[in-house]
Amino acid sequence: MMIISMAWTKDAYRAGRKTRTRRQWTDNYAKRFKVGSFFQGYDKSPQWGGKKLGESQIVAIKKEHISLMPDEDFIKEGFSYMQERGIKIWDKEPWKAFNDWRKDDETYYVVDFTPCQEVEDG
Repeated sequence: MMIISMAWTKDAYRAGRKTRTRRQWTDNYAKRFKVGSFFQGYDKSPQWGGKKLGESQIVAIKKEHISLMPDEDFIKEGFSYMQERGIKIWDKEPWKAFNDWRKDDETYYVVDFTPCQEVEDG
């Protein structure tokens, strides 16, 4: 099963309040992720001692420029959960981090998934 690190929004992922993630994968790497497949969400890469937080199923994948990220992705990306709890992202308030991110000149894979099914000992 594939692994995706949810480091910056791990709290939202574990709470089931993150249903979308963006990744700067190569096209070749992205081909490994298929609609309908499951992945394990980790708090950081397992090679750096990361722990499994839960599992989710991929429901959609597309490639998109970050400037096209809609306001509703503040919720889908888990930033609203982080804001509700006063948790900063990239040392910024979540809304500021979200809007700054949209200013990047980058293209990402956008992965939609079912909410996290939390592991008991995660």
